[in-house]
Amino acid sequence: MNKAGQQDPSGYFLIEEVFFNDLRDPSAIDYSKPILDWLKNSKDEALKKWECIVSGEMKQKQKALLGSASISHLPQFKAVDMDKMRFCDLRFRLGAGYLYCHQGDCKHVIVVRDMRLIHPEDVQNRATYPITTFQLKLRFRKCSVCKIYRAEKVTVDDKWAPMNPCYFCKNCYYMLHYANGALLYDEFSVYDYHHE
Repeated sequence: MNKAGQQDPSGYFLIEEVFFNDLRDPSAIDYSKPILDWLKNSKDEALKKWECIVSGEMKQKQKALLGSASISHLPQFKAVDMDKMRFCDLRFRLGAGYLYCHQGDCKHVIVVRDMRLIHPEDVQNRATYPITTFQLKLRFRKCSVCKIYRAEKVTVDDKWAPMNPCYFCKNCYYMLHYANGALLYDEFSVYDYHHE
């Protein structure tokens, strides 16, 4: 796939703690390697981040006040080559969100919503499956500041934002909140924004 005129065949699916890497092309990069290396070499930091993800920010504040901190365990992430797996080998939960990442930083959430056995009136050719039965048209917000680029960040309770919540493109967010690579203040919440 091309991005900014560069060919990048790399990508992965992250499904139930397993990185399914697309390494069919000899020039493909194993995107999961730096993530797995970081998890291995920064266990304390990774565990803190995982605890925040699992428990949520409010639970963290409650634990700090009440002192009932139960440490969760990091999942045992692993990586496999996607081309050596079959769909029937996957373990997933219906309705759960999984990640597809390609081009280094282009991420998509994938949800398997329905699954059923084949019926005699269905297409019998296996090559046509899986069949997409519905695809919601995504709505993207533009940056609230420049009103040109697609929003990538959303802030809540941000005193420098023109509205609450406020949507920012990457450029406007970093120009407003950072100076010389350092965050100017942190009395707000910020989240990645993908689409509605």
